[in-house]
Amino acid sequence: MKCSYEVIPRPVELGGGWRLRMLENGEEVGGGVFPIVLDDPQAGVTWWNDCGEPERGHWLAVAKSAVPADAWAAYQLAEAHADAEETAYDWLDSRASV
Repeated sequence: MKCSYEVIPRPVELGGGWRLRMLENGEEVGGGVFPIVLDDPQAGVTWWNDCGEPERGHWLAVAKSAVPADAWAAYQLAEAHADAEETAYDWLDSRASV
């Protein structure tokens, strides 16, 4: 049995983030949705204030913007992707023992 996964971008109108598809022999057998959460501006302000200058610079560069809110969105997108991949890896590990 061949197991794999895909992490696919979700449209912004659906909440953005990522969709995980878990595949066995090319057929989808599970997955999940990993949206980004931008409707809490205070969370973004707190995150920004807790970042050091190098981290701020990194996320501004990733966002290709000088706007802290864009850096927050880039960070959230990266975190959602990491969560999707972690879920996929856990699933793949569970399939290895089957």
